Amino acid sequence: MNHPGLGSSNRFFIPQRDHRWPYVLTALLAVSALVVLALGLVGWPRLKSTSIHYELIGLRAEVRELERRERELMLELEDERNPQRLAERARALGLVPSAPAGLPATAVSEVAQ
Repeated sequence: MNHPGLGSSNRFFIPQRDHRWPYVLTALLAVSALVVLALGLVGWPRLKSTSIHYELIGLRAEVRELERRERELMLELEDERNPQRLAERARALGLVPSAPAGLPATAVSEVAQ
């Protein structure tokens, strides 16, 4: 039964698959790949430079700490090289001053008295 105005007016209408969708899908994937590639080309160097920057900050802090430690050790070394301190440590170890060149050395017991 064919009623006018109801249903399809084309009796020969054959449903067909749209042949454009593979092209649309390919174009969409290509554009997506380009966007990802562009983000990668822009983002990766930026990420690397940021990580290098943070590493540089850490290394500068380490250098400051090492310089501070070096100053402390230099002060400690100068304190240990102080002639008065050396003389005190020598006396504590039982050492006595040597005789000047050309004079006979005195016995340890004579110096201690």
